[in-house]
Amino acid sequence: MPILTEPEAARDPRVTRSRAVILQATAELLIEAGFAGVTIEGVAERAGVAKTTIYRHWRTRSQLIFDAFESLMEPSAPRLTSGNLRADLIYALRGLIRGLTVSRWAPAVSALIEAGDRDPEVSRLVHDFLVERMAPFHHAIQEAVERGELAKDVDIDASLNMLTGPIYYRRLVSREPLAESFAERVVDQFLRGAATRREEPAR
Repeated sequence: MPILTEPEAARDPRVTRSRAVILQATAELLIEAGFAGVTIEGVAERAGVAKTTIYRHWRTRSQLIFDAFESLMEPSAPRLTSGNLRADLIYALRGLIRGLTVSRWAPAVSALIEAGDRDPEVSRLVHDFLVERMAPFHHAIQEAVERGELAKDVDIDASLNMLTGPIYYRRLVSREPLAESFAERVVDQFLRGAATRREEPAR
């Protein structure tokens, strides 16, 4: 099979099918065997392709595994602009909880995060991915600040940590039950601390 240029590859249905098969095989191995259990040889065997075909599409094993993980994901949530911060945050957190518990990619999360501790490339990919996924939260909080619903000096990055941290902690550390109703508790606790503070009268 001749090597195609990027524009040609994008139009070639053989390339599209080949990539899809490889990504599916990689994702299955990631879920079944974890990050360490995914090898180029194993992917090639399961996908029914030559190793050279895999290397033609991906320069590194880490990138292949991360792309396979992303292939399991649903599109990012749209920007939250309803004007009701509590409702927007609860909606977003419920989506995160579903993703971490019942989605196709849920079984692979722990493996990928663990791999990021040892593989700098995976760590960078996971970081960039999380930044993108947190964008709806960031926009919702920023607009709440602009509306005066949150204090002007609220730290948005810290706010994201306070909102999503309890979800990841329950899923990856404590293994406590993680129902969608937990989102309301987290959001309400956050809002009690971040709501606009009234200025104290001068003495």
